[in-house]
Parts: sequence; structure tokens; C-alpha cells
Amino acid sequence: MPHELLHVLRYFLLGLLWLFFLYAIRMVYVEIRRSRSERQATPIVPTVGSDQPVPLKLRIVDPPQRRGRMFDLGEEVTLGRSPGCAVPLEDDSFTSSVHARVFYRGGEFWLEDLGSTNGTWLNDERLSDGPMRLQRGDRLKVGSTTLEVTR
Repeated sequence: MPHELLHVLRYFLLGLLWLFFLYAIRMVYVEIRRSRSERQATPIVPTVGSDQPVPLKLRIVDPPQRRGRMFDLGEEVTLGRSPGCAVPLEDDSFTSSVHARVFYRGGEFWLEDLGSTNGTWLNDERLSDGPMRLQRGDRLKVGSTTLEVTR
């Protein structure tokens, strides 16, 4: 029996090692994808009246216990469980540490998923091919939290 147990433990350890490597490869892929999208993002082009972002906010719609909390959107805002995020969602276990970001480019706000596990949704459409433009009234879902773009 102990000999068979050693074989099982050996395969278990080998499986854990493979999971670690796959996780490391995923993190490298996410970082490459994020840096590529930052290079492809439209640069800020100053035009008359659009040198400052239009004052938009994110308002939590769901879950009910956090409904109504408002967050100002600036040049770049991150959403996630990490305390360093401008939109902290620390009690949402389905949200990644740094889940998504909203940034201002070319006179418009954009939403980008930062390689989150559960994905980021804009108006019931999953973000998969880079940033998507935000407009007033849009609803975004990060983990189990739903937010609305408002003024």
C-alpha cells in the first residue's frame, strides 16, 4: 500500500507542477495582450472642448447592499478586489484583484478587461477583443457586480 500511495502522490505533485506552469503562461499571455492593446490604443488627441474628460461616473446597480455607490471616471480607473483599485470591489469573490480598467482616449471612455478569470461584460456582451467604447447608460458587469455609466 505505501508504494502505491507514493505513485499517487508523485502524479499529484506532477499535476500541481503543470497547473503552476499553465498559470504562469496565462499571466505572461495576459501581460503581453495588455501591453499590445496599450500600444494600439488611440492616442489622446487634443481638440477644442475635449481636452478634459466629460465628467462621467460609475454607479453600482447590483448587489443591493452596495447599490448607489458612485465612482468618478478620470484618465484611468481600475476595478477589482485590490485595495489599490479606484473602484474597490473587495467583497465580490467573483472579481479578480485587478479585473478591468476604464481609460480616456481620443475624447471617449473605453473599457478593457485585464485578463480576469470570469470576464468583463458590457451591455450583456463579453469583452474579448480588446477595449470597447463606453457611453452614458451602458451597464458593465465585473464579477457579480453590475455598474452603470452615468453623469
